[in-house]
Amino acid sequence: MKTIDEDIKSGQFKTVYLLYGDEAYLKKQYKDKLKKAICGDDTMNLSYFEGKDCNAKEIIGIAETLPFFAERRVIVLEDTGLFKSASPELADYIKEMPDTTSMIFVEAEVDKRGKLYKAVQAKGRAVELGRQDDAMLIRWIAGSVKKENKQMAEGVIRHFLMKVGTDMENIQKELEKLFCYTCVGDKLCQDKQEKRV
Repeated sequence: MKTIDEDIKSGQFKTVYLLYGDEAYLKKQYKDKLKKAICGDDTMNLSYFEGKDCNAKEIIGIAETLPFFAERRVIVLEDTGLFKSASPELADYIKEMPDTTSMIFVEAEVDKRGKLYKAVQAKGRAVELGRQDDAMLIRWIAGSVKKENKQMAEGVIRHFLMKVGTDMENIQKELEKLFCYTCVGDKLCQDKQEKRV
C-alpha cells in the first residue's frame, strides 16, 4: 500500500497495477485513488472492463490508442479472472506496453505462478490487500472518529469491532450511521441549550 501511496504522491506511475486480495474496501479505495491521480475527471481516456468476458485483443487495441489531450490512457479491469485463466497474449503485451497507458487490475484471486502475474510484477506493482488485523482496524477507526471531531475509547472501539466484524466496508457504513446519530444528538442538545437561554 505504501508503494502506491508513494507513486501517487510523486506522480511517477507504473504502467500496470494489480490490486488483489480479500479486502474489497481497500481494493476500491486504491483503485479510485489511482484512477483519480492518473487521469483525474477525464472520462474520455478511461476504459472499464468487468467480468470474465474480457477480450485480450480488445484490451490491447485500446491500450495501443494514444490518449486524447492527456498524458495517459487508463484501463481498469475488474474481476476478470485473467490471473486465474492465464492470458499469455496480455502477459506478453504488458512487457512491451507503451508509457502512455496505465492498466489497473482489481482481482479477488490470482495465481502467482502465472505468466500474467509475473509480467505485472516485472513492469508494475502487484499489491495484496487482505483482511486487516485488529490493531490496524483500531487505529483506522480512531482516525475516522478523530476526523469527525469525536472521541471513542479503545475499549469502546474493541466492542464496536466485536459487534460489526472486521470487514472494512461494513465498519465504514456502521461508523457513518454512528456519526449521523451523534450529529442528531448534538443538534438536539444544541437546540435544548438555545431554548434555555
